[in-house]
Amino acid sequence: MTKGLYVHIPFCRTRCHYCHFVRLEDPSPALRSRYLEALLKEILHAREIYGALEFETLYLGGGTPSILRPDELREILETLTANFKISEKAEISCEWNPGDGDPEMLSKPRGIRINRISLGVQSFDDNLLRTLGRRHSVRDTIETLEKIRGAGIANISLDLMLRIPGQTAEIFRDSLSQCIALKVSQVSLYDLEVHDDTEFGKMLGRGELSLPPEASHGEMYSDAIDSLAAAGYDHYEISNFAIPGFASRHNLIYWRNQEYLGLGPGSFSYLNGVRYQFARDVPRYLEKCEAGIWTNDVEDLLSPRDRATETFVTALRLKEGVRENIVSHLSPELPGRISELCKEGLLEISAGNLRLTRRGQFLCEDVFRFLLRKTQGAADPAG
Repeated sequence: MTKGLYVHIPFCRTRCHYCHFVRLEDPSPALRSRYLEALLKEILHAREIYGALEFETLYLGGGTPSILRPDELREILETLTANFKISEKAEISCEWNPGDGDPEMLSKPRGIRINRISLGVQSFDDNLLRTLGRRHSVRDTIETLEKIRGAGIANISLDLMLRIPGQTAEIFRDSLSQCIALKVSQVSLYDLEVHDDTEFGKMLGRGELSLPPEASHGEMYSDAIDSLAAAGYDHYEISNFAIPGFASRHNLIYWRNQEYLGLGPGSFSYLNGVRYQFARDVPRYLEKCEAGIWTNDVEDLLSPRDRATETFVTALRLKEGVRENIVSHLSPELPGRISELCKEGLLEISAGNLRLTRRGQFLCEDVFRFLLRKTQGAADPAG
């Protein structure tokens, strides 16, 4: 069975105004060393528990993995390959920040080599980048792309953000045009989410943050679908568009509800029908790894029906959707809910497959909540 491996690198030089991820801001050399030692201990523990698991994908996420030193990256990769079986044809992805780009990081690690980069561009407008608290400029993005390609990596995904304060549909269309002109292999869209513990969250609480209206947000999303399709990108998942053959194999593991191992603080794993999180944040992660406390902070054993229902719902994220005839084998409430969503114009049946409509894609979180909610306390699916 296909499995993915995720490794969390929580190092960041600065904190963006929207960031709520598990991270260490500008960690000292001693703290970096301490974290890496803890991560290596967790790798060894996972090998002891699960054996030499085989992985088809490896994803280094963060945080900012691109600020690792070459020797730090090499130690992580060598420990992973010594304890697990990484397929020779594995997709090896690394999140990268524009402005980073030590060529040695990309071209000289021993063992396995990064072959896919996810570049956190967010926007091609310098004013919006400053609004977000990003530490890079548009010029940094262009120069970093050149370095990545110069290192022989052609599979590059760019992240673009929607709903940025001050963002208009016209500004977003310009960012789309620049992505297309750069001929990257994938474009991933992310809606800005405002969390209480972020700078944007504090600004919102003070009434100082104004987000684009919903109509403008919807226009941006529709523009992305139309422009990227016209440029030859396959809209293979709600928020992801790829040149055929370059869809993210690692993320497809999540959307197909297949198994994965997550290492590092905040990471989730899904193995043998159990979804779990070992440690919720960096301090707790360090404490537990150093003390050899290997119990999980969160653990959820899913029944066969729960797993099947989750597989059904996550598959709705994909272009092909799911076969209509499997619904009868899932939760008994689902057929009625699906019928309601079809009447609302959020789901459709095409060639025997149940899929999200374009409106359903835009309101997908509402759709998924409606499908997965408990029987008690039903709510309007479009609400």
